[in-house]
Amino acid sequence: MKNKQINIVIRLISFLFIAMFIWMTVQHFNAQLLFDLMHTLVSQPWHASYMFIMYGLAFVLRAMAWKWYLPQARFQTCIDGLFASLFINHIFPIKIGDAARIGICARRDRISFAIVAESVIVLRLLDLLVLFFFAFFGAVVYMHTVIRSAVIFPLVFGGIVMLFFVLRRIDLSWLQKHKQHWNMIWKSRRFVPIVVAVVFSWICEAVVLFEMAKMVAFPLSFAQSLWVNSMTVGGQIFQMTPGGLATYEAVMAFALTRIHPYWEQAYALALVTHLFKFLFSYVVGLYVWFRIPTLWTFVRKEDAA
Repeated sequence: MKNKQINIVIRLISFLFIAMFIWMTVQHFNAQLLFDLMHTLVSQPWHASYMFIMYGLAFVLRAMAWKWYLPQARFQTCIDGLFASLFINHIFPIKIGDAARIGICARRDRISFAIVAESVIVLRLLDLLVLFFFAFFGAVVYMHTVIRSAVIFPLVFGGIVMLFFVLRRIDLSWLQKHKQHWNMIWKSRRFVPIVVAVVFSWICEAVVLFEMAKMVAFPLSFAQSLWVNSMTVGGQIFQMTPGGLATYEAVMAFALTRIHPYWEQAYALALVTHLFKFLFSYVVGLYVWFRIPTLWTFVRKEDAA
């Protein structure tokens, strides 16, 4: 029953985002602006390479954090697991990438499935906490524009309802089994580096939006890019399409226009930024597929399940 309630809430909010995206497309799609931005990106390979490297560095930092949390895992396995998760989340409408991430680590490094799953859950929660901090801080700074938007109220309500159901869903008895391990991490010297790596991973990811904004002449500071990126990625918990298509664009365009009401530029910026991340996910996905030929078999099993 709890799962059903959570799924209903997720779908309702997802449909709201998709409706927002359709409205934005009808009202603010500018083919020439979109073409010019994509042409600028292709004509500046060094600029595009810089963004590719910084986005990749974000995953390297997350792999480092995972390795520090789970010392028995190999760093290469952590990288492969994260890239596989990213790839799978961009080809399926629901987030099943973490299942592949857990499976790859457990099988390749012969670690207990439960221990690997715990590490992924804890690091995901840490990701959400960091994103929530950036998003909340930015929302406070831009409250004078955010609060005036009618759409913010159903989003806040949906977020509160979602949090309520998620908290009810948590199996506290399962968490108690790993309490000793978590306490050991918390009290060790590894905890601070883990947090620092996660924080800087999201800072690196915000570089992509910051650099893209320059190409479309959208006035955006790096702090603003960090806030918008955090809002956008946080909104991906309502993913119902491959890579969160439509949800990503709706949230990013909405956040960008809270800073400057340039809807056409914001819409184009959201589209191209997401396209860049799609291409990145496919490139690293092919890399992981080459390294792990059985990945596709695993993915088909997960999809069938």
